[in-house]
Formats: sequence, C-alpha cells, structure tokens
Amino acid sequence: MRAWLALLAGLAIGGAGGAGAATIEVGPGRSVESPAAGVAAAADGDVVLIDAGEYYECLRLRTDGVTVAGRGAGAVFTDTTCDGKAIIVASADRIVLRNLTLQRARVGDGNGAGVRAEGRRLEIENVRFLNDQAGLISTGRADAEIVISDSVFEGAGRCEGGRCGTAINAGAIRWLRVERSRIGGTVGGHAVVSAAASTQIVGSTIEDGAQGGASFQLVIAGGGIVLVEDCTIQKGPRAANLRAAILLDGDIGGTVTLRRNRYLNETGRAVPFVLDWSNATPRLEGNTVAKGDAEISSDGVMAHRAVSLAREAKDAARAAAGAAKRGAAEIYHRLRGN
Repeated sequence: MRAWLALLAGLAIGGAGGAGAATIEVGPGRSVESPAAGVAAAADGDVVLIDAGEYYECLRLRTDGVTVAGRGAGAVFTDTTCDGKAIIVASADRIVLRNLTLQRARVGDGNGAGVRAEGRRLEIENVRFLNDQAGLISTGRADAEIVISDSVFEGAGRCEGGRCGTAINAGAIRWLRVERSRIGGTVGGHAVVSAAASTQIVGSTIEDGAQGGASFQLVIAGGGIVLVEDCTIQKGPRAANLRAAILLDGDIGGTVTLRRNRYLNETGRAVPFVLDWSNATPRLEGNTVAKGDAEISSDGVMAHRAVSLAREAKDAARAAAGAAKRGAAEIYHRLRGN
C-alpha cells in the first residue's frame, strides 16, 4: 500500500522526518485525495502534507513519528469525529500536528474534542481549535508529554447535556507546556485543567473575552510543579464563576510559581487572582493585579475539604458495600454448588 502511494503521489524522500522519511502530499486532484488515507499510509518519520481546504474527515494516528501539517493557509477539519471521541485521535507516540484548524467537534456525550492525546508525545504547533465541545483531552498515562505552541482555542469548553468540557484537559501526565497561545471564549466549563507532574503555561493568554464565560481560567488539580509566567488572564463580564481566576486544588507535589502575569478582572466584582485550596505554598512574583482584587485567597478551603472528605467516605462505603455484596453472592453460589 505504501509503495503504491509512493509511486502515484511522488513522495519526496528525505524530507522533514529525516533520512528515509517521506512527504505524502494530500489534496483534491492529487494521487492521494483523502487525509485519512494519507495518514493510514504513513510510516515512522513521514510528513503528511495536506493542501489548504475544508475536509469532512477525522484522523486516527496509530503510527509513531508522523507529522500532519497543513499547507499554506492550512487544512480545516470540520464536523467529523472518530470513535465518538475527537476530530484527531492521536494514539501513537511522537506525533506532530501543525498548521491545522479543527472545528465543530461534536459527539453524543457532549465531550467531542479537537484532539484526543493518547500517546506518549504530542506536539501541537499553530493549530486552531474552533467551537469544539472540548479542545484537547489527554489520557492520564504517567509517561505522556504534550507541548502546545502558537495555537488558538476559541469557544472550546462548552456545557451541553449536563456535561461541561474544557479547552485543555491534561490528566496525570508527565508534562504539559503551553506557550505563546490563546485560550478564549470558554462557556461554562474551565478553560484549562491540569493534573500533570509538570505544568508550564508561558507567554499565553487565557480570557473570556466579551462573549465567553469560563468557570475557572486555570485549575491545577493535584499534580506536581507548576509555572505560570508572563501570561494575561482575564475574567469577563459573563464569567460563570466569581470565586477566582486560578484554582489550586488538592495535593500538589511540587513548587507553584506564578510570575509576571497580568490579571484583568472585568466582572464588576472583586474576584481574587488565585484561590488556594491546595497543600502548596505558592510563590507569587511581580504579578499585576488591580486594586480591590486579592492576589491570593484561601476562602472556603475548610468547607471544601469537608465536602471532599465526605465524598471520599461515601465512595469508600459504596466500594465496601459492593465488595460485601459480591462476597455474599460468591458464598451463595458455592453453597448451591454452582
């Protein structure tokens, strides 16, 4: 199959992927017209280069070391998802996505993403996520790394059918880095959530804008080292949450540094920059916060911890009851000789 594509498409050997790598050119009128077919034919190190235009396709990236890039003005993938998950399901390692637009991802459970990151290394460069139910969702595998640069998330993180998505949701992975990117227009959900062992958000903007209304702009849900540096963070007049812009929650196992950030509170109410419900001692250095807004607050932490403990106790009791029920059923069947 790959040899056939090489013959028909005129693959450029020795391209961006290194020695022996190929560039598979995809687009209307080319030998390979379908981006999904180009991705399926790619080998480790290959670049799938897609002509500018609109494609009603989704992509399953199952081969390590593949780069998917849009040519010129970029390739637009719209209104189509794979496996009830996302426009791009990246289950392989060392994947690069560049110069693409991923828009209007919709699935029945309200959690349709532009990208599902399921492999060990994903780089996203100059990619636009527009009006998706969720932007990027990762697994929680501890060896995974995600780097996002020069990208835009607009209108991702909606609340639909009783479920709220996020623009970026990183599980308990090794590393999340977001740089020179803009996350805006989240409605109802959180803009960014991370439980990564290292979370770095640098030189980026997280904002509601005039029409958006996120809950928190950033939630650190446990994890480890946190660095938020040289960012602009804005809560708009339609903000869904007036507790704070940033929430630090749970057991954070590393240093938390927030440095040289600019906080814009346009809610018309006093709203703290950071709400600290964690075990960490955050370092705040050189942030710009308007008069009347606290830089950091721990308001409500005791009530929050009490609720968390009650929930944990309820879950433990439910698990114990389930185990006892299963044990009783097993004894019953043994006595009956089944």
